[in-house]
Amino acid sequence: MLKIILARHAETIWNEERRYIGRTDLGLSQLGKGNSRLLASHLENQPIRKIISSGMKRATQTAEIVNLLHHQDLLRQPLLNEIDFGIWEGLTHDEIVEKDPELVKKWFKDPFSTDIPEGEPWRVFADRVWSGWSSVVNSLQEDSQEGESADETKIVLIVTHAGCIKNILARILGREPQKAWHIYQDKGALNHLIFKDGNIKIARINDTDYRSSKRHNMPEIKACDSADKEDLHFVINKASAAYARIFGEAFDPANYMSMAELTKEMEEMSFLGIVQGGLMLAAGAYQPKADVALMRHLYVLPACQGQGMGRRLLSHIEEVAKGDGQRELLVGTYAKNREAVDFYIKQGFEISQDSQRLLKKYWDIPKRQAEISTVFSKRL
Repeated sequence: MLKIILARHAETIWNEERRYIGRTDLGLSQLGKGNSRLLASHLENQPIRKIISSGMKRATQTAEIVNLLHHQDLLRQPLLNEIDFGIWEGLTHDEIVEKDPELVKKWFKDPFSTDIPEGEPWRVFADRVWSGWSSVVNSLQEDSQEGESADETKIVLIVTHAGCIKNILARILGREPQKAWHIYQDKGALNHLIFKDGNIKIARINDTDYRSSKRHNMPEIKACDSADKEDLHFVINKASAAYARIFGEAFDPANYMSMAELTKEMEEMSFLGIVQGGLMLAAGAYQPKADVALMRHLYVLPACQGQGMGRRLLSHIEEVAKGDGQRELLVGTYAKNREAVDFYIKQGFEISQDSQRLLKKYWDIPKRQAEISTVFSKRL
């Protein structure tokens, strides 16, 4: 198994001054060097087999400080260098806004289609970074297949830049490239990716806990409103790809739930999302009735499944239902959705022998959909 720790470099003086830094090749500040030593201490006992950095000083120096405790060959991949911010290099956000407020507004809304003068177009940058990432990962996976046992975990540290990490995570999760800029990546943040049996799983995003004595950066559960509709829509449709096994190859997950259908459901149900690093990774919904509480099936992005997010959402919904005085929780899913069936049984739900009546009473769904669905119930 291959585990990659994808890290953002530590601070430069421009980071401390909140200035845009892309092509400008500054080294670490004193604060950055200190935090790199903190990262090195955090990773000291990790069996890191390889360390890779971008070709820029701030990433290379971060990697070198960590490598003092691991003594690996330090490899560089210039394709993982940060974006060129052009005329914005070295300016603060306020200075950029003062220079050209309309351009800033357009770029923040859609950097993929808006170019910074004298800078690197975001679409070119995104393709460059993905090419560099793919090259590194392919090489690592080839190395993993040579002379290593299947049970051995190979850990690789890659130190690069916020813009690069945002694009890599967005591409893995299937997010639109214009959404990448809005992913959070704090200075020195770690992102934990696991490669196993040809699949990529994202275990944590924007992890900075090693800088604090308290764990504070766990995925949060948030109540969703209309501003979250687009993210909810993405998560539900992306996760519904698993239904292809039920409906066949003709099934199109991109059209599983329309925005109009979601809008209607949000008027009736309270939607919840799991968010980390500015990304919504999982979603569910809750609706109290006079006699029972209803729950929409839980959706987790494929790259984040197996991390316990579904269990966290379910536990949260159960606590909300108990607080509302509910005694029974119902959830519907497809009878042939084996993973969901196993999940709910493991979480203490039972298959209702009265599923069709309950579906007709509580769920406004087409008859053909109800016929292949079943209801699970749990006493609270």
